[in-house]
Amino acid sequence: MREAVTALRIAPAAPAQVAPMLALCRGAAARPDCPWDEWYPDEATLAADQAQGRLFCAWGPAGELMGGYSLAFDPETDALPCWDRTLEPAGEVVRLVVAPAWENQGLGRRLLADAMARLAAQGCRSCRILVGRGNVRALRAYAGLGFRRAGEARLYEMDFDCFEKELF
Repeated sequence: MREAVTALRIAPAAPAQVAPMLALCRGAAARPDCPWDEWYPDEATLAADQAQGRLFCAWGPAGELMGGYSLAFDPETDALPCWDRTLEPAGEVVRLVVAPAWENQGLGRRLLADAMARLAAQGCRSCRILVGRGNVRALRAYAGLGFRRAGEARLYEMDFDCFEKELF
């Protein structure tokens, strides 16, 4: 299966791909360590991401949806005092999700690398990620990928650890 991860295609999502992405997010929300629920992310959020060209999907060689993510430029997140201001402008990776069949095969790393390359191409100097405090797997993954824990925040009635990484 790892060969499929190297052969995947990551591209901006089409409107018809919002529903399959929502299904992946709903599946992830069922996990005990995932801060998502039946209300977030919702179809309207993903549809807005898609309409703004910020929703990206990963497709396998057989045309299967393997995962995806959205890019964000959120003033509320940017205003958090924990960020390294010398690394601005910054972009944020949000709603990153991997289909269960493709977990632990490097797909999350590929999606994140793609997102960071897109942010860099848009002139961003850093990538920021908010990770729900209880999402132990994500906390461990981002720290292991060279993200610096910048601080903590409470947004959207949730507690987050804030991570950032300088882009090339």
